[in-house]
Amino acid sequence: MSVLEYDSSWIGKEFDRYTYHVTKEDIIEFARSVGETNPVHLDEAYATTTPYGGLIAPCTFCVVFRSNARLPDLKLSYGKRGFDGGKECAFITPIRPGDTITGVDRIAQVYEKTGRSGSMIFVVRESEFSNQHGEKVAVVRQSLIRRD
Repeated sequence: MSVLEYDSSWIGKEFDRYTYHVTKEDIIEFARSVGETNPVHLDEAYATTTPYGGLIAPCTFCVVFRSNARLPDLKLSYGKRGFDGGKECAFITPIRPGDTITGVDRIAQVYEKTGRSGSMIFVVRESEFSNQHGEKVAVVRQSLIRRD
């Protein structure tokens, strides 16, 4: 028996938009904080000799672009507890110092799964990031799991 009841009008609808200005210092600080050693992320002089022509952010840099918006009220009728179900990231175009990144958040999917401990509802938030030239740089899909 399905426990999935929710307001499906939110699927695919934008619920937040935000911007982030990327600096050289942001990229270097992030690279160091995650233990990155590739000089294309840390050494500007070296990075100019690569096919990228300058510093680029590590692929996982897009996790710093965070919306402060809560998920819209999907009127989920199931689950008293929610927890993080993980992230899935697709990296498309390098992020560079001077970029202005725009993030757009949508609800991509809501589905039910039954595991050993019972039913779970998955809410997938998709964040699409583009630079000031309109080029898509990354897509992050984050799952929130609700259970009773």
